[in-house]
Formats: sequence, structure tokens, C-alpha cells
Amino acid sequence: MSVKIGFISLGCDKNLVDSEYMLGILKKNNYTITNNKNEAEIIIINTCGFIEEAKQESIDTILEMAQLKKLGKLKLLIATGCLSQRYKGELLKEIPELDAVIGTGDFYKISTVIKQLESNKIILTENKSFIDYDVHSRVRIYPYTSFVKIAEGCDNCCSYCAIPQIKGPYKSRSIAAIKEEVGTLVNEGVKEINLVAQDTTNYGSDIYGEPSLPQLLQELIKTDGEYLIRVLYAYPTNIDDQLLNVMKNSNKIADYLDIPLQHFNNRILKLMNRPTDSQSIMRIIDNIRNQLPEITLRTTFIVGFPTETETEYKQLFDFIKRYKFDKVGVFKYSREEGTLAATLTPQISMKTKQRRYKEIMELQKTISKRRNQRFKGKVLKVLVEGYDRKNSLYIGRSENDAPFVDGLIKVTNSDCVVGQIYPVRILETYEYDLLGEVLNEN
Repeated sequence: MSVKIGFISLGCDKNLVDSEYMLGILKKNNYTITNNKNEAEIIIINTCGFIEEAKQESIDTILEMAQLKKLGKLKLLIATGCLSQRYKGELLKEIPELDAVIGTGDFYKISTVIKQLESNKIILTENKSFIDYDVHSRVRIYPYTSFVKIAEGCDNCCSYCAIPQIKGPYKSRSIAAIKEEVGTLVNEGVKEINLVAQDTTNYGSDIYGEPSLPQLLQELIKTDGEYLIRVLYAYPTNIDDQLLNVMKNSNKIADYLDIPLQHFNNRILKLMNRPTDSQSIMRIIDNIRNQLPEITLRTTFIVGFPTETETEYKQLFDFIKRYKFDKVGVFKYSREEGTLAATLTPQISMKTKQRRYKEIMELQKTISKRRNQRFKGKVLKVLVEGYDRKNSLYIGRSENDAPFVDGLIKVTNSDCVVGQIYPVRILETYEYDLLGEVLNEN
């Protein structure tokens, strides 16, 4: 009887990709994956180490699973991912129940580590990033939507971010490797491909001598089949007319961009070591909307960055109010050791951060509700991903909503097939979600 392994994936969708590849490796080595933690003989936690809340969630999860060594069948507890890479030996020292710590560049050795753990505890954190995926060896957690990592690491060195310390410099995968992976996923029935990296618009600059996301997209859309490609984490400085033209000229690329802007005030942007200013940000957003009038724009901002004054925060608030983004994520600044921003004074109190966070989220709720009203009466292509038995509704998303972070479309028809794309007329709009019905094509 094969050994049963429990697997917990925390953090971002880039982490999810690594988790799926680890599951593929474990399956190939004849391990059995179980969702019941009490029957697992080995538990692997793919951790996140990005900001304080994520680190705490990872540590709490490790400690919770560690209890099973006393109560259940658990023999081995392994931490992988960003927290492991960032804190290395400290984790084993502070949490002795851990048997192995594997960093972001060594996760592909997971099966070898398990075999070696009978005699020794193991720390593997030498390589900072890994991009040589076996695209045919992956156990996907979600059947119809998938994430494809086009690069690892980051060269931007924003002053608040520890990712370059954890993942190392930017490393792009080849166009050929990414195209092979997309083709494999589409052949397996995946309908939505989300391209991810720390900075997708910098793709190819290290291996092709210039940012090459447009060229990558042009190759990917040659793949046969019914699917949609979405670009996430698009750093604003490399969003140019070439990229927008590729998006404009293909119905296989979502009219959607996720552009992390982080702030609008020039002094704060400079302290953040962002290469934009307020004028260039407005110019970029205006150009995108001129070229693609129907585009859905998502962005993220940080409130409570060290030294941020009330006036500077208000400038950010007013910018959001004026530009009316479809989707906005807000982070309360997290003080991360080893970053330049952690040394700045004064640091902003949690009470002030929380207030600024709530104010922007309330503002965005109103904006989102108004932006959604434009869809009423329109027909959207919707990927149906599940069924809500309690309310007798199918659940899906259109190109306007990225997985896990945006809204949903609830579909009233009772005869949909999960995993298929349907034309849906929108009947009602809400703050984040929509309600619609499948058009009768007869």
C-alpha cells in the first residue's frame, strides 16, 4: 500500500503552480494524495513568506499540522516555498517538528527528499528559483482554469518587497516551453490560461534582449482550441502599443489587465523605488482605455507606507475616485526585514493603516457597483465552473473576472455543463457579482 501524503498550498497563484508540479512528481513516484489530514503519513505545506499576514498563516498552519505527530499517523512534516527559502534554518530551529525545509528552487527534489528523510533532517534552499518544469507532469487542482508561470524572480527591487531576496533575479522561460505547456493544458480541457510572473511585462528581457510579452502572446494564440488567455501582474512601464495591439487583434486574449500601481503620490512612489510618477501613470491608463475601450482594469495599492502623510494618502484616494478602476486590491503596508522601507521613519500606525484601507475599500465598492451596471442586458461569454446546490445556480466567470480575486457570474439555467463556455445575458448587477441566464440558441 502506498504512502499517503497530505498537501496544503498557501499563498499566491505562482505558488499554486509549484504545488501542482510537486503533486505531479509525487504521483509519478506512486504516492497517494489524501485530503484527510488525519490519515496522512506525510504532510507537505507549500508556504508563503511575502508579507506578515501570509507568514503568520504559514507558521500557524505548520504548527497546527505539527500536532498530528502526537495525535495521528503523521511521521514526516515538510515545509516548502517562500517562507522556507526566506528563513531556512530558522524554521527547523524554531519548529523542531519539521523534518525538512525546501526552498523555491529545490521543490522538484521533493520525492528524493522524502526518501532521504528516514535518517536526517534536510534543508534545501540553495537555488532561488526554478523554471525548468516538466509540462507533462502536473496534477491540476482546478480542472478548467490554470496558471502558467512565464518567469521567476524579480529585478525591480521595490523598497517594500522581499521577493528579490527570496526568488533571486528575473529568469524567463523560453517561448517554446511556455507554448508547449499551454498546448498541453488546452488539450486537457483547460479553458482559461492565466499568465503569471512577478512582472509579466518584463518577460523575455533577460533571454531575448528586450521585453517580449507581445511575441509570446502571438505564439500562444496559434494554439488550436477554445480557450482564453489572461495577463496578470503587468508592470506598468512595459505596457506599450505593441502589447495593446496584440491584445486588440485577438479574441483569444482577455480584454483584461492587472496592473499593480501601488501608489499615486510622487514622493511615495520614489520612496517605493517605483519607476513611475503620477503623470506617467495617468498617461499609461489613458492610453490603455483609448486603445481598448471595453477593457477591465485591475490594480493594487499599498496604504500606510512609511512616512505617508494624510495629504499623500488623500491624493491616492482622489486618484482612485477619478479613474474608477474596475477592480482594486488594497494592502496595508507590511514591514519586512531586509527591505529598505523597513528602515524608514516614521512607520505608520496600524490604526491609521486600517482606516485608510477601509476608506478605499468602501470607495471601491461603490465604484465597482457602478462599473458593473454597464453589463446589464449585455451578453457575456461565461466559463461555468461549478454549481451552487443551495441556491440552484451555476457559477462562472467571464473575461472580466480573474480567478480567486474578482467577482462571479451566477447563472439561472439548470442545464449547463460544468467546464463549458456559454453566452449569458446579464439580468442583474451587484457590487461585485452578476446574475444572468444562458441564451437559448435554438
